[in-house]
Amino acid sequence: MIISYVSTVDKECYLKLKNDFTDVKNFDSIEAFINFYATSKNRDVILLYRVNSAQEIQNLSKIHFGNNIYMIVIGENNIEHSLLAGKIGVDSYVNYEDSNVEKMKELISLSKSVIKKRKGKSNVSVFTGISGGVGTTTIVMNLAKNIAQNHPEKNILFLDFAYTKAISNLFFEHVQPPKTIIDIAMVQNYNLQELFENGLEKYNNNLYFVPGIQKHTDREFFDKAENIQRFLNLIDNAKNYFDIVLIDVGVFEDVELEIDIQELADNIFVVTEFSIPSMSILKTYIDIIDKSGWYNKTHIIANRSDSYGNITEDEAEKILSKGLKHQFKIDFSLPNDAKHLRECWNEATLVNDVYPESKFVKKLHEMGEKFFLDPEVHAPIHSDEVVNFMQRLRKWL
Repeated sequence: MIISYVSTVDKECYLKLKNDFTDVKNFDSIEAFINFYATSKNRDVILLYRVNSAQEIQNLSKIHFGNNIYMIVIGENNIEHSLLAGKIGVDSYVNYEDSNVEKMKELISLSKSVIKKRKGKSNVSVFTGISGGVGTTTIVMNLAKNIAQNHPEKNILFLDFAYTKAISNLFFEHVQPPKTIIDIAMVQNYNLQELFENGLEKYNNNLYFVPGIQKHTDREFFDKAENIQRFLNLIDNAKNYFDIVLIDVGVFEDVELEIDIQELADNIFVVTEFSIPSMSILKTYIDIIDKSGWYNKTHIIANRSDSYGNITEDEAEKILSKGLKHQFKIDFSLPNDAKHLRECWNEATLVNDVYPESKFVKKLHEMGEKFFLDPEVHAPIHSDEVVNFMQRLRKWL
């Protein structure tokens, strides 16, 4: 989220917002903001615009509005100005005397749900682990299969953005994929036919995936600015075809692509364990989340939570929230099911397929129902183009 304050006077009026949010930018004019906004189509943007005249409000009409912006105008207690702002598409008009920092925080908090509603009912969720080996890839692969299996009316997409050589394609029975996430990022029109020709694969009736990189050297492709924008465009366009998009970014790294994907996502799932070293690493990551405005969409998942020697959930939550403005909680816990998971990992098979009655899969099913199957939030996409194409595709394959 980017909070942009535009004013020709009192430019530092909302400087205190920097204590709560990472990206707070000041602009001298609406023209300067428009130039900035043109390069921020994949970030949620909150505009705080302080005006002194009707003409300054009218200047907002120069912006080609996307669904990622929430606009707040601060001006005189003037009904004509308020009506003009509403006509142009301003979300909230606030009088000077009411425009304190706390009021702005309240409106910024409200903006998140408004922007989400504008973006549509599809769900994009990112999974990241605090370190290698905590089970992030195992969780997201099996979760994708479990949701698809139990909800055939939904189209599920798994994307592998791990920075190391991908293995998810092995579990989805594509040992040597001809195309990967690198190829699909280069498509031009994002229609389904083109996506299938450049890396999109079908696993079963309603579960699709894109293989991750197959060479460590491909990691360099992730770091180029022009490619990052292509990946973000891919994710944004995928929402037109898939009800749920699950993205595995592997181990958390403070790199631009991962940060931008998490900014774009509706949910961030952080996978950890209940050991003291894991809590220390997680605490560092939570600090970033706390300042990035991601608190409300972040869910901490404890894997192997009942392992011998772990700290308790209460102890973990106390460690996480110490010194932060938000009280972070453990949102879901998965059991230690080493016997089944180790066997399936060694054989490159999904636990969901081999041991559907295992305690891991049963708990994973609960997790899917809890976070992804709210009928009011995640209604299936029923675009005629998508429905017709999927029907033809299922006949072909």
